Amino acid sequence: MQDIILQDYEVRKSNKEKTAFIEYIKARLSCAGYDVENDITIEEKGKGILKSRNIVVGDPKTAKVFFTAHYDTCAVIPFPNLMTPTNPVLFILFQLVLLVLIFGIAFLFTLIFALVTNNMFEPGVVMMVFLYAFLFHMLFGYRNKHTANDNTSGTITITKILEAIPEEDRSKVCVVYFDNEEKGLLGSSFFYEKHKKEMNNKLLINFDCVGDGRDIVVLGKEKARKDDLYEGFVQAFESCKGRYDVEFLSRNMLPMMFGSDQMHFNKGVGVCALRKSPVGRYVARIHTPFDTICREENVNYIVESMKRFVEGIVL
Repeated sequence: MQDIILQDYEVRKSNKEKTAFIEYIKARLSCAGYDVENDITIEEKGKGILKSRNIVVGDPKTAKVFFTAHYDTCAVIPFPNLMTPTNPVLFILFQLVLLVLIFGIAFLFTLIFALVTNNMFEPGVVMMVFLYAFLFHMLFGYRNKHTANDNTSGTITITKILEAIPEEDRSKVCVVYFDNEEKGLLGSSFFYEKHKKEMNNKLLINFDCVGDGRDIVVLGKEKARKDDLYEGFVQAFESCKGRYDVEFLSRNMLPMMFGSDQMHFNKGVGVCALRKSPVGRYVARIHTPFDTICREENVNYIVESMKRFVEGIVL
């Protein structure tokens, strides 16, 4: 896919990298007709490596719907973070395999330490140090240089949605670039606490990992699926799918099956792209050097669908 975000701002992990991205987004949206001073707000919380900066475009109080995506990127790890949002059994099996793998490696390091030092009294400490070091690396470790799907795809998508929405419809939407999703949904948690009264249980649609896979899947919480706008949201996807090389599916959101920023919100909806396999649909290769695919077809399909959805919202 050809987009400046993917070409020049694919890594957004350090505060310096995030600052450069924020300045780019301001400049890009200014070219699209947004008032940088009045339409774009940078909301900050915390300091140092836990500092969160959410980019808020629009007015949370008056908007009818929220579009969101996390713009921070992850550390590189030696195995993929496999997600199977439509297959609970496969999801649970993978979590078990992951736990066995992590604890197995930790045990191996502990055993080597015991044999080399001939010290049988400190292995437990060694194992705990290894596990904490691994956890620290997952949150704060060396940056993954390839983030095309997670979540450069979602970041590009909401940027293009902002550019596509006609000026007369922009007041209907608040778009939020969440920070620090990879550190435990910190940015979205901060946004929820700050704006929960203003949001008043409005529909929030979160785009995460929408670039790799032909199946565009909407996962809505029960309250979201009962919202007055939800049917129009789904119909917008249905009406546009014939023009693109994609499949569209709408499913119930199951707890923890798609652990992204929409989880904080009563009417949260997750949108992702999934690959097919004989055992179910999945997101793979994220958090690894192999996260290199962002299908332009997916982004264009979502952008056109959401433009049509917003145009149909009555103020």
